[in-house]
Amino acid sequence: MELLQKITDFAGRHGMLPPKGLVLAAVSGGADSMCLLQALIELSEKAGFTVAAAHFNHLLRGAESDGDEAFVARFCLERGIPCHTERGDVRGASAARGLGIEAAARELRYDFFGRTAEKTSAARIATAHTADDNAETVLLNLTRGAGAGGLSGIPPRRGKIIRPMLTVTRGEVLDFLASRSVPFVEDASNSLDIYNRNKIRHHVVPVLRDINPRFAESVASGAALLREDDDYLNGLAAQYIAAHSDGAALDARALLALPRPVSGRVIRKLAGAPLSARHVADVLELCARTAPSGEISLPSGTVHREYGRIVFNRPPDGGDFEPVVLRAGASAVLPELGLAATCRKKSCSSQNSEKINNSFTTFLFKYASVCGNIVIRPRKTGDKIELFGGNGTKTLKKLFIEKRIPARRRALIPVIADDNGVLAVYGIGFDVRTSCKAGDTTLEINFKETGHEK
Repeated sequence: MELLQKITDFAGRHGMLPPKGLVLAAVSGGADSMCLLQALIELSEKAGFTVAAAHFNHLLRGAESDGDEAFVARFCLERGIPCHTERGDVRGASAARGLGIEAAARELRYDFFGRTAEKTSAARIATAHTADDNAETVLLNLTRGAGAGGLSGIPPRRGKIIRPMLTVTRGEVLDFLASRSVPFVEDASNSLDIYNRNKIRHHVVPVLRDINPRFAESVASGAALLREDDDYLNGLAAQYIAAHSDGAALDARALLALPRPVSGRVIRKLAGAPLSARHVADVLELCARTAPSGEISLPSGTVHREYGRIVFNRPPDGGDFEPVVLRAGASAVLPELGLAATCRKKSCSSQNSEKINNSFTTFLFKYASVCGNIVIRPRKTGDKIELFGGNGTKTLKKLFIEKRIPARRRALIPVIADDNGVLAVYGIGFDVRTSCKAGDTTLEINFKETGHEK
């Protein structure tokens, strides 16, 4: 089926494209988003809606990021399409909010899209997620032990946000662009295996596509079925909470009597944060106890029992997290932060060491510079670091103030330290003593989010 027809049919099934009004296209300059923009331009000529572009510069790749911004603006100018741009300090937001670089980038990007849509009175915000993106998301969530929600893939529509290309494959995108002579830019970081999504794209998906050439479409079909089930069960959970809870507490026995797929969703909704299967099981175990009291900890706070009631307690922003020791060949989970970290020995490559360290979510430390145990912990009074590329040694307190990180968030920023002090600060940078060169034996520490959607 021709690409425009695919988009038209899929958008029609989900009520995506308005008969009139503005559709704001999220355009990075890459192949997928340029395909989206060109497709919307062509469809708008018949459908009656208008099109504008929105580009967010994450400032993560220096001149390359600026080049992408200029490329999108120039393309839109040549075609008479309004183009809205904004720049954002993703690394600063990552540190301030205690988020990974990818998650912080997504928050800033979608905030910009939302504000731009409001300013322009846009009826829809269109993003360029494809069938390949959807399949990668499902596989990524599968590795994290996700349930039906995570395995249902990327939703076609959420409020004003629409994803009309979810049935379109990467190959179809490239064919469409070639047929229209539409240019696009390539993000060099997409070729590096520094993100788990890239590893799946480069090494897992090709094997699955050998088994089934229509792998992405098959995953999309299965994910759509799971999404229907998940939506139905979430609806039952919401109805139960509305009828039986004040938003923070409910009857323990009644919760136990619910079907497990419903009780788990009730618990997650009342907790107000992503929970693992283990956390849900702990809450149900608390419900089943004969003792009239008891308390357990969750990433989002605590749950305690008051005789026959279960009460969810959400703390204000702040707090800290439990330190973990990390050894080569091992991994550790920071449940309070929604992060996991892995550590391994590897040889430093001159081609990627700088980009890896500049991500500030993956670090390469010169092995000989590390002394004793590696610990991931909150900051301590007196912690100091001499940032690579910085201006001398500073206390973390001063560094956080300079980065304008709110005081309530500072204890939630992971500090990587050894017996000699701070090695690196998640989302901010690494100490000069850990820097490596090509051929050095290194320790690679990689953080990943335990519940990220692209």
